[in-house]
Amino acid sequence: MGITKHPAVYPSRARCCARWIAFICLVSFVSVAARAAEPVLIRFSHVTSEATPKGHGAALFKKLAEERLAGKVRVEIYPRALKFNDDQALLALLFGDIELAAPSFSKFRSFSRKIQVFDLPFLFSDVDAVHRFQKSEAGRGLLDSMLSQGIKGLAYWDNGMRVMSANRPLRTPKDLKRLRFRIEPSAVMQAQYRALGVATVPMPFKQVREALKMGLVKGQENAWSNIYSNGFHDYQRYFTEARHSFLGYMLVTSAEFWAGLPPEIRVELDKIVGEVTEKVNQNAREKAEQDRQRVIDSRKAEVTTLTDTQLEEWRKLLTPIWKQFEHEIGTDIIEQAMSANRSR
Repeated sequence: MGITKHPAVYPSRARCCARWIAFICLVSFVSVAARAAEPVLIRFSHVTSEATPKGHGAALFKKLAEERLAGKVRVEIYPRALKFNDDQALLALLFGDIELAAPSFSKFRSFSRKIQVFDLPFLFSDVDAVHRFQKSEAGRGLLDSMLSQGIKGLAYWDNGMRVMSANRPLRTPKDLKRLRFRIEPSAVMQAQYRALGVATVPMPFKQVREALKMGLVKGQENAWSNIYSNGFHDYQRYFTEARHSFLGYMLVTSAEFWAGLPPEIRVELDKIVGEVTEKVNQNAREKAEQDRQRVIDSRKAEVTTLTDTQLEEWRKLLTPIWKQFEHEIGTDIIEQAMSANRSR
């Protein structure tokens, strides 16, 4: 005898399919709703310590973003190259592995050679001149100079004028002979030290302290906050303030990520970036003075400020390299940078 399938016990195949589809739709809806409720994750990678202007800036950005956009934005900070060094960070932005970075200007050469203007020696008389240029049409334009390659500049962050160091006094260019200097991976810096007759070793910032300790390099140049926070004065006796170049950063993000943010979140983050930038630059000025004095107070180091006569000797050797990079940067940009020195 055949077995009769009672409709109450054996639902039709169509009814089963309908219930299964309804279940899948419900799960999908819940999943989408859950994702929509998740805060936007912003991962900020940088290479300096938390005690530097950049480190303070990253912390302040996190604080303000999570306070004002509570539940909508979450910020994770990776200092001291814990996630990426500056060279890696730019590619990480494009691949979506991080959302914010603040590399020094020299790291952008592969994306925009115009940004090399900030590395030219003796181009800017002081930090105020740098700020005037950054606010000019040319300076603002550099923030968008990498958009076609997916990188958006959000702001300029300061660290201060660079200081040279070695274990011998550096008063004239001849004092650098036969030294091996650590430099950032920068074509301008390589040309600068080539003009001074110095061998260079391009090296990530994270490795500099150990390289000085082991004697792999005999000199370096950096801003005071980086020198003090990393204890470079433990291994370098003499520091020379030639005020030859400026160490600053560009705060950058993925153009795609920033454009894809909900408008109300993007507007608020733009405001926060502006506020944080003002605080970072104020802090950089204060830290330059404080950390310089801390190095002196340690009694491990001596600081030399060059006279006008000595500075002129350095300028004569170094300013001719502007010509080498004129075609890459643009004469109009260099001229606007020079004019910032004369503006008041």
